Amino acid sequence: MDVNGLRCWQVADASGFGVDTGEAANLHWRHDARLLRLDKQQAPPAIAEDRAYAQAQALKPSPVADPGGSFAWWDGGAGTLRAAGFGPGSTPIMLPADTPPGLAQPTDMAFGSDDILYVARNDGVVMTDRRDRFADARVDLDGFRAQRLCPANTGGVWALDRVDGELALLTGQPLRRAGFAPRNAAAFAPKEPNPQPPRLRLVKTAVLPAGHEGIAIAGSAGGRVAVLAWVPGGDAAVFTLEGRHLRRRFSLEGVRFPYSFSWDGEDRIAVLVSHKPPPTPEDPAPAAGPAGQAYVYELDLPPSETLAARPVGEVHPLLGIWDGGFVNALSDVPVYPVAGPTGGVIRRDTPTSLRRLRAVSRATYARSGRVTLGPFDSGQSGAVWHRLQIEASVPDHAGLRIWAHADDGGAIPGAPGTPGAPDWAPHLVGAAARLDDQPDAPPDAPRASWCDTPSEFPFSPGLSPCPIVPDRSGRFTVLLQRAGKAVRRVTGRYLYLHIELTGDSLVSPELAAIRVYGSRFSYRDRYLPALYQERVSGLDADALAAATPPDFLDRFLGIFEAPLTELEGQVAGAWLLTDPGATPEHALPWLARWIGIEPAKGAATDRLRERLRAAPWTARLHGTLGGMLASLELATGGMVVTGGVLDPDGRPPRPGQRALADNGDTETGVLVLDPGTDDGSSAMLVGGAVTRGEIVVVEGYRLRRTFATILGADLQDEDDPLTLGATESGNSILGDTLILGDSARREITALFAADLPQSRADRAAVAAFFARLAYRVMVLVRPSPRTADLIRLREAAEAAAPAHVEVTLFEASRPLIVGASSLVGVDSFLSPGPPVKAVRVGRTRVG
Repeated sequence: MDVNGLRCWQVADASGFGVDTGEAANLHWRHDARLLRLDKQQAPPAIAEDRAYAQAQALKPSPVADPGGSFAWWDGGAGTLRAAGFGPGSTPIMLPADTPPGLAQPTDMAFGSDDILYVARNDGVVMTDRRDRFADARVDLDGFRAQRLCPANTGGVWALDRVDGELALLTGQPLRRAGFAPRNAAAFAPKEPNPQPPRLRLVKTAVLPAGHEGIAIAGSAGGRVAVLAWVPGGDAAVFTLEGRHLRRRFSLEGVRFPYSFSWDGEDRIAVLVSHKPPPTPEDPAPAAGPAGQAYVYELDLPPSETLAARPVGEVHPLLGIWDGGFVNALSDVPVYPVAGPTGGVIRRDTPTSLRRLRAVSRATYARSGRVTLGPFDSGQSGAVWHRLQIEASVPDHAGLRIWAHADDGGAIPGAPGTPGAPDWAPHLVGAAARLDDQPDAPPDAPRASWCDTPSEFPFSPGLSPCPIVPDRSGRFTVLLQRAGKAVRRVTGRYLYLHIELTGDSLVSPELAAIRVYGSRFSYRDRYLPALYQERVSGLDADALAAATPPDFLDRFLGIFEAPLTELEGQVAGAWLLTDPGATPEHALPWLARWIGIEPAKGAATDRLRERLRAAPWTARLHGTLGGMLASLELATGGMVVTGGVLDPDGRPPRPGQRALADNGDTETGVLVLDPGTDDGSSAMLVGGAVTRGEIVVVEGYRLRRTFATILGADLQDEDDPLTLGATESGNSILGDTLILGDSARREITALFAADLPQSRADRAAVAAFFARLAYRVMVLVRPSPRTADLIRLREAAEAAAPAHVEVTLFEASRPLIVGASSLVGVDSFLSPGPPVKAVRVGRTRVG
């Protein structure tokens, strides 16, 4: 709502623009930049697929390659595995025989990130180490046919059962070769000397739908897994492994029998398809072969049961590809073998080199894309819709056309230009936006004006990430109106907007957000006498004619209303400059000094913003242990979170105290700033090193019991257990370094032993020692990316401590700190605790 009380409706995400729901045509949502643009796409592939050829290629084992450029493939004619790429010609590679004997030809091969060649053969997987670290091994899983493979980025391979559509993961390695060592019968030895033997495990919930034939499986360098499947009577479909389930992403529009695919980065896949040329007089019976290009598809949309995708706009030619699929190895770019001369003859079944898949053309965008938004319900019959605010980038040779229609019925109208469509009112954005293809369009359609501020909201940076360029990028505004009508107001309770993006196939407009305001705040009706108000209505108002004088005056005054409303909004919203969450970045240092906070040199602006957000609570904690904890938490990435209800059955925490917050799924450590009440007004810090257990602060006076118990120690001694040294006592040790006795310190022992007679001077020395402890505080820091800058942490701790308190900061090298947990009551395990795992019969090993 603006300062005039007008309501605002905004669309600024993929679901709002209908991209996720499939309502948008030829439009694409950029999740990285949160922008709507024309889709990069080609027309559906116009190819004559040959199922027999595709089936034959899908049954071939995939070629494999290593990072050094060597590659291997299965020579079906010779019945052997051959390798090349490291010199002239090729060399056979021997594979171990199966027991019992079976077919020699593999169904697939993969080369993993662990330098192991995996061969799927006779429903199992043969492992051959190319570095000869262990003997060849075979892995099987009862009831599972390992027929297609792809490498996993963490080692091992994924396996696909083409018949049942099941997925399994092979992990582990055989025991490495080692010298002979006689077994000592007097010592215990594990039954299985290999701690991680190779094992094929079924992912029970990752199964293709019934009727789908799994053709290929591919893994990306980032760990994503995809499966290509043929669908009876329909286009092929792509599935991705999401968690432990195979989810359908989309079908390949116009492609039924792809036979190989590979990841192109982490959000695209490249697919190989067959093509059989039509007969010609020179070749009346042409043979089928690979299509002239690979088709690349984007996977940046969520899984869908109905979505059909087209290839992206770039053309990826296949130059001399052999009769086979992509190389089955982890790579950022798809790689395919190239056929070459063998004995003076070009043989498409014999590769001689590798080639990376590259695009030879720039992106080809759709020439137009459209979606209908709405209805926007004003809640009032006959409402007058006011203004559009558009955050967009509109380059040359591209434009936006926004059609508006309002009525009191609310029925979904037909798109502009379709039979039975209502009278839509066009609005243009960008110099290249035209209505030449609309014969009935009015000649004087309104064109949006560019604004020099990114948003009409006070001090808002806007939603568009594009740089502001006059008349091309930024915010555009236009008064909603019906061009060519006698009265040009757009009236009706329900408003629909038909958004159309246009381009020349080389560029695309990018739309970040669109906002519509209503009902109209009219200077004419609000401030001028009734003499100037509109008197034409009904059919006369809808007639094609020049605008009436009152209508022209209303729109003319709207030119002044727009900037004046924004100025009034900035005056009314001036308080936002004092809100740390809303003030611009350049105003943060001024705001910090205004309330007595000196910005840290080199600190990120988001850290300063969080310090200012927490200031109302940290000011009350200044000079306390809680204030120091809050300062360290903010310095290491802590964020302010407000809201939440206290546990009525628990003890309410105090400000500055650590506690647990339950967000419904997990419990998270927090530092309480304000416990609030039962109405959800609490405030806390979370996400920093203090709440994550990477920083522990121990006050000196709390160590009195520790010293009285463990014979004392010198806080300045770096080798002392209390100061994280590595000295170990000859007596018993608890945890890493807790000393329970040390004969070398008998003089200090005398001061603390309760059973020894003490003089007045001894008691005074003990009292003075404890008094000195009362003014010391020790900060224990566990190394991590958040706590790497120890100098900054020391400065933050010293700034938060009172002037009479001495701060000592130590970098911890072990997870347990002496006495902090058992004697002080502080959680001093400075790294994530080991998770509790369930015991599995037949699988869990204790040792």
